[in-house]
Amino acid sequence: MSIKERFRKYIPDQDRRFATIIHGASAAAGAAAAGAIVPGSDAAAIMPVQVGMITALADEFGVPVTDAALKSTLYATLGTIVGKGGANIVLRWVPVYGSIIRGVVAVGVTEAMGWAVVQKLRTDGKLT
Repeated sequence: MSIKERFRKYIPDQDRRFATIIHGASAAAGAAAAGAIVPGSDAAAIMPVQVGMITALADEFGVPVTDAALKSTLYATLGTIVGKGGANIVLRWVPVYGSIIRGVVAVGVTEAMGWAVVQKLRTDGKLT
């Protein structure tokens, strides 16, 4: 039995699977952002987590993920990442609270993106 089959067996409700995927990715993104030491490196650490989340959500809907669809979804969030970049530079100088705030922002952005992808897949059935 594959991991995907086990996941679907133990969490039969699709909405709960969406929540599990999104919350897990958000926690990983928050940890990556909070632990990033080099300025700007948190975006590089968060992107693979978000790509994995989008891929897993698309798989739950049975939607094939193309490079174009994945890129368009990620580029839609690029503005958010650039927007918080300025705040990240300022927050780097605040020892403990800066890391906490960066982590919380990453969790919020990833959660919002995940639920937006679910909504898009429910309405259109595709990512583009």
